Amino acid sequence: MKQKNNRIALFFALPTSILLLFFLILPVLFNVLISAFDVGNNPEKWFDSYVAFDNYAAAVIQDGFINAVRNSIIYTVITTLGVTIVGLLAAFCLREPFKGRGMVIALIMLSWSIPSYVVGMFFGYIFQQDNSVVNFLLFDVLDLDVYSSWFGLQWSYNELGQLIIPRWMDSKYSVLVVAIPAIWHYWPYSMLLFLAGMNSIQNDVYKAAILDGANKIDKALYITLPILKPVFIAVLVQNFIINIYNFNIVVMMFGSGTIIPSKGADMIIPYIFRTSFQYWNLGIGASLSTMLMLFVGLFVLYYYKKLRGN
Repeated sequence: MKQKNNRIALFFALPTSILLLFFLILPVLFNVLISAFDVGNNPEKWFDSYVAFDNYAAAVIQDGFINAVRNSIIYTVITTLGVTIVGLLAAFCLREPFKGRGMVIALIMLSWSIPSYVVGMFFGYIFQQDNSVVNFLLFDVLDLDVYSSWFGLQWSYNELGQLIIPRWMDSKYSVLVVAIPAIWHYWPYSMLLFLAGMNSIQNDVYKAAILDGANKIDKALYITLPILKPVFIAVLVQNFIINIYNFNIVVMMFGSGTIIPSKGADMIIPYIFRTSFQYWNLGIGASLSTMLMLFVGLFVLYYYKKLRGN
């Protein structure tokens, strides 16, 4: 009977296994294979020049690699922490039932349901280099340049004393600007995961804590947050993967189809795409993506073991 059930399970798992083979395993193996050859844009000469690990060495010393890695780390850390913190605070606010709670959650989830490339286009318009909405609100409406001087914040002016409008997406801080739409787009899903984790906590635990004299802060610090540790790990891992592989928001914010953001916002995925499909260094691009895959795989494996322990 057990063998029969195993055969039935294998039969139903077969279609998924075939899809994984053709759309996941084989492309990954082919990518690793390409990374060992000096591959250009001529298919006839793809495998004529075996270079072993030379592409990996060339990828690391390539101009712009360190900058893209640094920006990706900054961007991923900021967005992952931002999404986690905002999602957790929103979950605490929406945990208790109230009239219209379901409608509020549904409206919040709208930002998550919008395609990421639309989010990138929208925020690219808001932060556009000239006549941006942000500059209009900050300097024309709120007179930020006047009031911020009270706190020692200095702005640049031309010879006529006119304010030089900041170009947010063309500065050394542009990676922070790109992080804003990512946080806005992904925090509702983190909120949903935290809400699901909070709803799984039995009320008897809180009642017992109240009898012991615990207040709301004590319940949050010593009951809710420790129990939510597995959810924290899941949220951090998921958002880490999403953000380090983010492509649409970064590219669409800068527009023009060049896939060349400013130096302060160039990240590893646009860098790999540009190397592979604009400069046609497919071997180096494959080696870059292989290294990224291994790094993310090790990170996920480490936190998966921690999650299993919880």
